[in-house]
Amino acid sequence: MNSPNNTRLIVTKTVLWLFLGCAIAVALARYVRGLGATTALTDVTPWGMWIGFDVLSGVALAAGGFVIAATVYIFKLEKYHALVRPAVLTAFLGYVAVALGLMVDLGRPWNIWRMIFFWQPDSPLFEVGWCVMLYLNVLALEFAPVVFQGLKMNRAFMFMKRLTLPLVIAGIALSTLHQSSLGTLFLLAEDRMHPLWYSPIQPLIFFISAVGLGLAMVTFESSVTSWLYRREGEMKVLGGLTRAAALVLSLYFVVRIGDLLWRGELARVFEGGWISALFVFELALSTLVPIILFTLPSVRGKSWAVFTGATCGVAGFILHRADVGGISHIPITGQSYLPALTEVMISIGLVSAMALIFLFFIEQLPVWEETPATREHFTPSMTDPVSGSVFGGYWFGRSHLAAVAAVVGVVLGVVLLEVTQADGAEPIRQEVRSTRTVAVERVPASMSGVSRLALVESHTPQAEGRVEIMSALLIDGDRAGTSVLFNHKDHQGRLGGEASCGKCHHRNFRLDRATPCSACHRDMYRTTDTFQHDQHVQKLKGNASCVRCHVDPGRGKSRDTATECAECHSKETSTEFVVRPSVGVVRGVAPGYREAMHSLCISCHLDHEQTIQVAEPQISRCGNCHAPGEVDETDEAMPTRDLIASVVEVP
Repeated sequence: MNSPNNTRLIVTKTVLWLFLGCAIAVALARYVRGLGATTALTDVTPWGMWIGFDVLSGVALAAGGFVIAATVYIFKLEKYHALVRPAVLTAFLGYVAVALGLMVDLGRPWNIWRMIFFWQPDSPLFEVGWCVMLYLNVLALEFAPVVFQGLKMNRAFMFMKRLTLPLVIAGIALSTLHQSSLGTLFLLAEDRMHPLWYSPIQPLIFFISAVGLGLAMVTFESSVTSWLYRREGEMKVLGGLTRAAALVLSLYFVVRIGDLLWRGELARVFEGGWISALFVFELALSTLVPIILFTLPSVRGKSWAVFTGATCGVAGFILHRADVGGISHIPITGQSYLPALTEVMISIGLVSAMALIFLFFIEQLPVWEETPATREHFTPSMTDPVSGSVFGGYWFGRSHLAAVAAVVGVVLGVVLLEVTQADGAEPIRQEVRSTRTVAVERVPASMSGVSRLALVESHTPQAEGRVEIMSALLIDGDRAGTSVLFNHKDHQGRLGGEASCGKCHHRNFRLDRATPCSACHRDMYRTTDTFQHDQHVQKLKGNASCVRCHVDPGRGKSRDTATECAECHSKETSTEFVVRPSVGVVRGVAPGYREAMHSLCISCHLDHEQTIQVAEPQISRCGNCHAPGEVDETDEAMPTRDLIASVVEVP
C-alpha cells in the first residue's frame, strides 16, 4: 500500500513537473516565434510529431474508454467493472491532450471554432473534428459521477448514473466513427505513402488497431499505477483482458498481411533496406511480441509478462501511427523529417501534464472502486497542510520539489530554445530569381466561385473553345516549384488602375515606375541592406553633408536617429503602402524575399476577406496562390504541361 513517504510517487511526480515546466517555456516560444522558428516542419512535411504522436496516437491510446465501457455496459461482463473509471479517465485526458496538441500544431489555432459553423460534410477531417469534440464532452459526462461522488453531491451523482447507458452508446458510436475516419484521412495520401502502409482499407486497419491499443493501454495503466502506489495488482481481470487483446492483435496481424497479399505488395516486406525493416519491427512490436507474452503457457498471467506485452503493444501502435502519419512518406517525397527537440519537449510535456492530472484524480476521487478501509492507505487527508493541501503531498509529490522541478524545467526549456534556435546557423544564401512574364489562360470558374490560371506555351495557338490567352507574372523566387501565377492586370484594375501601383511598389529607383521586389529583397531568406552610405556621402559632397541626415549633433549617428529617407526621396516612396511595419524592422534593411511577398499578399488578402465577408477564409491560404506543380529550372523555356494556380474572382 501507499504511504506519505512513497519514494516512487515523489520521484515520478518531480520528473513530470520538470518536463511540464520545460514544455511550458517551449510552447510560449512556439506562439511568439511561430511554427517555422520552433519546429522542423516544412511545406513538404506539414504533419510531424504533434500530429503523429499527440493526435493520431493520442486518439488511439484513449480507445480503452469505449472498449471497456462497451465490455461492461453492453456485453454485461461485470468482472471488468473495476477498470471502467480509470479507462474513462484515461480516455478523457487523452482527448484533452489531443485538443491541446492541435492548438499547438495549427498555424491559426484561433480559427479552430470555424468548423462548428462552416460545415464541410464531404471532408473526413470535418467528421473527425466533430466526433472528437462531441466525444470529449461525452467522456466528461461519463466521468462526472465520479466527481459528484467524491464531492458527496448525491443527487447529481444519481442523476448522472441514470445517463450512463445512453452516454456509453453515444461514446461507442462517436469513437467508432472517428477512429476509422482517421484512417480515411490517409486514403487521400496514396501518392505520398509507401505501399507497405497505404491501404484502401485504412479505416478498418485504424479501427482494429485502436481496439487492440485500447486494451493494451488499459493493461499498461493498471500495471503502472499498481506499482506506483504499491497496491495489489488487478491480475484476475487483466488476464481476461490480455486474452481478448491477443485475439484482436491476431486479427490485426491477419488483416495487415492479407491486405498486402491481396494488393500484391507482400514482396516488399522482403526487399531489404530500412523501410522494410521498419515495417517488420513495427508489426512484431505491436502484435507478435504481445501475442506471445499474452498466450504462451509458461509466462501467461505473470505480472512482468503482462506489463511487457502491454508496453510493447502501446509502443508498437504509436510507431504505426507515426509511420502512417509521416515516416512512410520519406521514401516517396524524398524529404526526411527529424522532429526538433522543441517538438519532442512539448509532446513529453503534454503527456506529463495529463499524468499529473490522472494521479491527482485517483488520489482525490473514488476512481478506484475500493472500500474506504482500503482507500485510506493512499488517499491524503484534505485537512492535512503537509500531505493533503492543494500545494502539497500527493498532488505535487512534495510541494517544494514540484516547484523547484517546474522552475528548473522552465530554465532548461529556455536553454534548449537558445541552443537549438537562437544560436543556430543562418539561412543559406539564396539569390532571388526575378519574376517572368508568361502566357496563361483562365479556366472557367467553378461552382465555388474560384477561377484558375493555367500556364501555356506562349506560341500555342488559341484553340476552339479556349478562353483568351493573357499575360501573367510567374513568381518562383527560390526555384523550388511552389510557383505563383500572378494576374497583374486584374489586380491593378481592382485596386484602382495605374494610380494604385504604390500599394505594392512602395519604393522605386529613380526614374522607375514600378521597381521589382527582387531589386531590394535580393535574398530569399536573408535581409538585404539597401542603404548605401558611401554613395550618399559622395553624392552630397563629403562628410560636411552629415547634418543633412543627422540633424541633432547631440545624438549618436545611427539609422534610428537619422532623418526619414522619405523626406528626401518623397518622389520615389509610396505613401499608400498596404503592408504594416513588422516589429523590429530596421530602416534601410529589406527583409527576405519570402517574408516580403507573404507580408504583402497575405495582409491584403486578409483585409479583402473581411471586406467582402466571405463565407470562409480562402484567398489568404497557401494553396490559393502557390501552384501544385514544378517549374523546370534548368530550362528557361517553360514546360509544356499545365501549371495551375487559383485566383478568386471578385464581383
